[in-house]
Amino acid sequence: MKILWIVCVLVLAGCTAAPGGTVPRTPAASTPPAASPTESDLDDEEDEDASDDSTNTVLDVAVAGPDAAWAVGYAVTAEDEPPDGVLLRMDRDGWRVDQRLYERFPDAIDSIVSGVDADGPDEVWAVGDTGDLDEDSEEVRLPFALRWDGRRWKTFGPAQLPKVGALADVAVDGSRAFLVGGRGEGKTSVPVLVTWNGRRFGKQEVPRGGRFHAVDAGAGQVWIAGSSSSGRCADSRPAIWHSATPGSAPVEMRLPALGQGMLRHVSQNGPSDVWAVGERGTSGDCDEYGTGKPLILHWNGSSWTQVEPPRWKGTLYGVAAVGEDDVWAVGYEQDVTTEVTLLHYDGRRWKRKAGYTEGGSNVSGLARVDANLLLAAGDR
Repeated sequence: MKILWIVCVLVLAGCTAAPGGTVPRTPAASTPPAASPTESDLDDEEDEDASDDSTNTVLDVAVAGPDAAWAVGYAVTAEDEPPDGVLLRMDRDGWRVDQRLYERFPDAIDSIVSGVDADGPDEVWAVGDTGDLDEDSEEVRLPFALRWDGRRWKTFGPAQLPKVGALADVAVDGSRAFLVGGRGEGKTSVPVLVTWNGRRFGKQEVPRGGRFHAVDAGAGQVWIAGSSSSGRCADSRPAIWHSATPGSAPVEMRLPALGQGMLRHVSQNGPSDVWAVGERGTSGDCDEYGTGKPLILHWNGSSWTQVEPPRWKGTLYGVAAVGEDDVWAVGYEQDVTTEVTLLHYDGRRWKRKAGYTEGGSNVSGLARVDANLLLAAGDR
């Protein structure tokens, strides 16, 4: 199988797509970043003549330390083959494929790892779902969570998790973890927050109709981004839920009047500096790539305000707050197929930054390493 992943090392100078069997090496945060990343072999047995029909996507990325990072997504080896979840790991020796999910779920029809987060090299969580058949031979999605303790991954399947249909994202705050997903479908869907207190799981639900898409946590607080509706994706509107103290249920916050839309990612830089991105003017819950305008919201500790972005048609998938005057966002831009375009906030306004070429255009994950280094992940 030939793997082609996009893990961009944004030294705020450039990024690259890795050729088959490699992923770019990330410079250590404690050393001056190189002008371009080097490459390391992942598997000598990779088939360099594999079909170009293979599709490989990185959905999320997390930094676990100066020389440690994780990225997650899935690989499709051929056009008619199901996706197989994959975890990529970066250490001092470079990037490599660490886990293929078919090894953990050999009976699953398919698998996807959708979210990853870390609070140090010994506390990493990843979440996703697998496909299976129910008693009526109908396909169902089954959630899973993986926890890394610095030595190995522990698997939590549906039997160990509170009842939830699928898991979309995870946030780690010390020994605590917060997993977001949903139970049910359509008008009966219920957003679910699964909590891990260091010993056991708990579950909190909010009124039906909403969708949890992303979560971030820090200093005992939890921020969830998504959409709220009557149960139909066509009338969804952007929504944010907040849990102010450990153990408290998430409460939907008051937002400006935004109309139709949704939020795809949230990043907290402290209780009084939180950013959320997505799109407005269309229903992202119905249209995967979005046809409206990008939406950027900022929390200053007392209220949410909309911050005007540069001209952009599409949606924003990721945001990373390095500091109060240093915030980055990235996503999918319509009619742009050969480069990744970043947006940057300097404390006064958002500006478009130069495109990073090499064939990548759809970036869904963004994480900060330090003030000079970002990791972005997506597909070609």
